[in-house]
Parts: sequence; structure tokens; C-alpha cells
Amino acid sequence: MDKWDLFISYAQPNKDIANYVVEKIEKRGYKCFIAPRDITLGNDYAGEIIKGISNCTAVLLVYSEHSDRSGYVLREVNSAVSRNKTIIPLRIENFVPSEAMEFYLGVTQWLDAYPRILDVHLDDIISIFTSIQNRENPTKSAPQVVGPALLGLDALAKIGYTPEKVIMKEIELDYICIPQKKFIIDEEIEGTFDDWITSAIEYEADTSALMVCNDEIVGYCDFYPVSDEAYQSLISGEKIIRDSMIEIYDFGGTFDAYIAMIAITPEYASQKTYMMFIDWIFQHMLEWKKRDIQLRNIGISVYSDMLEKFVVRLGFEFKGYNPANGKIYETSTEKLFKNAYVQKRYGDLYGIE
Repeated sequence: MDKWDLFISYAQPNKDIANYVVEKIEKRGYKCFIAPRDITLGNDYAGEIIKGISNCTAVLLVYSEHSDRSGYVLREVNSAVSRNKTIIPLRIENFVPSEAMEFYLGVTQWLDAYPRILDVHLDDIISIFTSIQNRENPTKSAPQVVGPALLGLDALAKIGYTPEKVIMKEIELDYICIPQKKFIIDEEIEGTFDDWITSAIEYEADTSALMVCNDEIVGYCDFYPVSDEAYQSLISGEKIIRDSMIEIYDFGGTFDAYIAMIAITPEYASQKTYMMFIDWIFQHMLEWKKRDIQLRNIGISVYSDMLEKFVVRLGFEFKGYNPANGKIYETSTEKLFKNAYVQKRYGDLYGIE
């Protein structure tokens, strides 16, 4: 697998500066990953970006007002942080970072390169990533979770995942699994990191399952009881789910529910792995039932052809499109448990004869 010294993150309006930096650094004998040059023709774009970040020593962020406002750049920075990659911000404009960018970059030392980039800036960049390369790499212990396996937050904490890191991985999986050419996904539609971190701490252990392979999160499913008003706005396609829509359900009661996402990174997406999430949903509904949490109707957002085949097989009916252009399907639990496939696979679990 290819390795790179630097992954170059930049906004399209700054492509000339990004290419200039790559040219100067590669003339010194180092290797950079920059899109679209290093995207393998015919491969999934988002997957190639993640691969580039995973296999670089550090990420060079060409920072400007354009990159600060770019959803693509923010996702690249998110992926870099979730992989503990050093980010080198090369600020080419005198611009104060947004709260979102400041969250990811924290106390990172900035290289101010305005009004123009000088050799001293290139020297600093090379010095930073070569010092990382020269550090002694600690021996990594064998993975605790070979997988793929479904885990909750408690189990993930044992292999180093905080709620913050879980949310970062979910954001990354959205980026990989919701192709930008087909769907519309951004912070305005799906919410920000800050929107979801509170709900992750409050609800994630009871409303989400995460798929892990070799200690890496490679998929997730979010399944929420929601208020009547929220459910109607979701099923009608008016809104996409937000943390404020999640209902208080610990006292029990009857609710509608929404499967906000089933995302599996392409290299692990298969009938078997999708079935792992489908099985978890049915098992989790039974656990909720034992706690007097009854479900009335279930909606789901669908972004993949394979998942659509599953929900149609289970008797869900197409209702329309959500704001991200994902398909919305719905069924009632009454219809769901009359479905022949459900009775065959889950009849014993639910005592259906």
C-alpha cells in the first residue's frame, strides 16, 4: 500500500497554492497525496481520501476563509484527528478560525504564510513531519476485536474510543457512505459535531450499535424513539433527525421510532454485515419491550441499494425523500411482525407461532 509524507487538505479556490506547495516539497524528495491527482480512476472518491489520510505521516491544511467554510475540508480534518494524525495548518490569509475548525485544531501551532509562502515555511513543514517519522514507534498490541462485531460504548471504551471519537468516526462514515454526487449532506442538514456529542453521551449506549473490525469502527446504526411531532416531520421528508427529536423513553410508553442511519464502509458492506445490524434492531426492540418501551411505527432513511433491498423484503413502504435526498421507508410494528421473513427469522425470539 502506498505511503505518503503529507496529505494536502485544501479548498478548491486555493488549488493553485496547494499545487505550488506540493511541487516545492516533492522537489525536495518527499511524497504528497493531493486530490484529484492521487485518486485512482474509477475508485470511490471518499474512500480514496480516507485511504490517503490513513497512510500519511501528517496532514498539511492549506488554511483560508474558503477552507474554513468547506464541508469537505472539515471532514478531512475530522478524519485526521480521529486517526491521531498531526495537522500542520498553513494559514495563507489573516483569518480567525470558526468554532468548528478551532475545536479540531485546538492549540495546534499555526504557520502564518501571508502575504506569500516562503522557503522558511516549507522548511518548517518538512521539519515537523520528518520529526514525526523519526520518532520511535511503540509496538502496537494485537487487536482486541478482530471482528466484524457489534459493540456498544462500554466495550468501545476498552479499546480507546471516547464518545467524541465515536462521533468523529460516525461523521467520517457518513462522508464515505453517502456519496456527494448522489446525496446532499452537510452540517446544516445533519447537524454539527456539537449537536451530536451531547446525545452520544446521553443516548448512544442504548440507541446505537457500532461495527468494529481490527479495533476500527467500520459501521454504525442509530435507532431512536422519537416524539409524534418529530416522527411526522421525518416521515414527511421535512427534516432529517436531530438530537432534540429523541424522546425521553426511560419511563416506558408507546413511541414511534426512526432508524436514522445504517452505514457500513464499502470494503465491509455485504449481506452478512447488513444482517448483523438487522438482527441487532430486532433484538433491541425486544429489550425495549421488556422495559415497557413499545414501538408503533418505524421509519428509516436509506442511502444504499443493498439496504433498500433489505427494507423492502421486510415490508417497509417507500414514503418519499429526506432533505439529503435519501429515501424514506416506513412500516408499522403490526405489519412488520406479520411479514413472512420476519416470522421465519425472528419468530422464536418473539414467541411467534
